[in-house]
Amino acid sequence: MADARKPYPPYRTYDHAKNPPSLLKHDFPRPAFAPGELYYPPSRLLESRFASAEESRRFGAAMFCGFLEDTIEVEHNLVIPAVSMLRRLPYEIPVQAEQDLYATATDEGFHAEQSLQFTSDLRERYCLRRSEEFRMPLFLRRLEEQRAAEPRPDYQYLITVLNGVVTETRISLELGEFANNKALAPEVREVCSTHAEDEAIHASQFRALGQFLWGEFDEPTRVAAARFITASTIARSLPDVPRIAHFFQQVTGRSLEDAQRIVYEVYSENVSIDELLFASRPTVKFIRELGVEQYMPFDRAIEDERRKLAGELAAQCKASQFVVRGSGRATGSTRAERAEGLPDA
Repeated sequence: MADARKPYPPYRTYDHAKNPPSLLKHDFPRPAFAPGELYYPPSRLLESRFASAEESRRFGAAMFCGFLEDTIEVEHNLVIPAVSMLRRLPYEIPVQAEQDLYATATDEGFHAEQSLQFTSDLRERYCLRRSEEFRMPLFLRRLEEQRAAEPRPDYQYLITVLNGVVTETRISLELGEFANNKALAPEVREVCSTHAEDEAIHASQFRALGQFLWGEFDEPTRVAAARFITASTIARSLPDVPRIAHFFQQVTGRSLEDAQRIVYEVYSENVSIDELLFASRPTVKFIRELGVEQYMPFDRAIEDERRKLAGELAAQCKASQFVVRGSGRATGSTRAERAEGLPDA
């Protein structure tokens, strides 16, 4: 066990940033539905498959709804539970650090409220139906399976906390990407910008928590935690390809089989891994600095995931009786292209 007198890692607060939480402003940016405005960066992988610019815009609206719905799920099912489960762990977190972490729960609840309002507006305007199949996002299904498979209750609590650490070290990258994209609707940029400002504080707080906990873990707990963190990092950043196919089918009016064939053809296992690696850059940098890879090499986990995705894709194609041509890497990864000009996390 680490020396209990070791100081808690430093972290940023709103006082340091000299900027109040967005909750205090209580703004609710809502789409203005101006002609031609975009709600999500155009998909270079699928753009040629749309019959019109309007179809592409509707797909972007659906994708942003998916992003915001993921935000709602993250806030209420990952971050807030992570904070509440701190009290179940056998580690003495300093009073002020714990107090600051508990304060994030009010921020996260407001982010979910903002996201719900924006999503509701987009769904009503573009007649975007919610599917029962995708009410729980892919990443949350995976994380719940991981927790359910763990027989030790104390490790289940730890998984919940570490899931919060992982998600809070990655989300600001996506938010910053949208906030800085001048091609998107002003209201999209605004709702992402205010959220990103809060998340810069939260990310610092959760990095400090992760550093503190890692220093407190004994060797068996580090072995387990490395496994939990790696699995969470992969699950949290993996594209939800079946949901993308659902969005594509909904906005184009194609048959489900045709939509799946088109989407699965471009979202091969290699493209999905490329997307995952881009989205998880801040988290991977953080866990490497922690020393997680001494116990669980991330590259090895990625290759295991690549093989798993290839098997899942083959099974989906067989079940749907269509053939996907090729499974090479993306010649123009959407995230890689959108990342041009953005600083490394």
